[in-house]
Amino acid sequence: MNIYNNYSEKKLVTLLREGDADALSSLYYLYVKQLKYFVLRTAKSSLLAEDVVHDTFIKVWENRDKIDCEQPFKPYLYTIARRHLLNLLKRAQHETSIVEEMRKNVIGEENATELLLDYSESSSIFNEAIKSLPEQRREVFIRCRIQGLTYKQAATELGISESTVNNQMVKALKSIRGFITMRSAVIVLMAAIIK
Repeated sequence: MNIYNNYSEKKLVTLLREGDADALSSLYYLYVKQLKYFVLRTAKSSLLAEDVVHDTFIKVWENRDKIDCEQPFKPYLYTIARRHLLNLLKRAQHETSIVEEMRKNVIGEENATELLLDYSESSSIFNEAIKSLPEQRREVFIRCRIQGLTYKQAATELGISESTVNNQMVKALKSIRGFITMRSAVIVLMAAIIK
């Protein structure tokens, strides 16, 4: 049972600002459903919405000393989530543009689709990226992204906290993106050299 169930938002934010992780958990459970719905309306992806919500609360924790306890918390929370989502969408659009430009300029039209969309190669790189993760991070990623469990379900299965699952997913996604980006760049350069 949460000892902060009857605390006001202002009291929870004050405790959060002082570094109280239980206050963050209380605020999380108070707003998680509303925030996920808010993000989902734009993201149109439940997985992306879940990631944005969890990343938002990580940002709140990391910047807790900057929170104004006199201001309402919900608009602050929604602003962080909206900015984070827009940044993710902008980055995805930018990465898509880069791949398209590489496809046209570096690889050549006739070989582009074959090289960039070679499923077995892409699958192999993705599997390598997953295998390169530390054991607990890999287990969390597999349960959440491959098996489709929620963070709460994965936490229960693995016997760890939901916040640990969130932290591991953030790190896993960052590692996998970096791994795939590095390997893809190498493949594109090799293709350009061979041509």
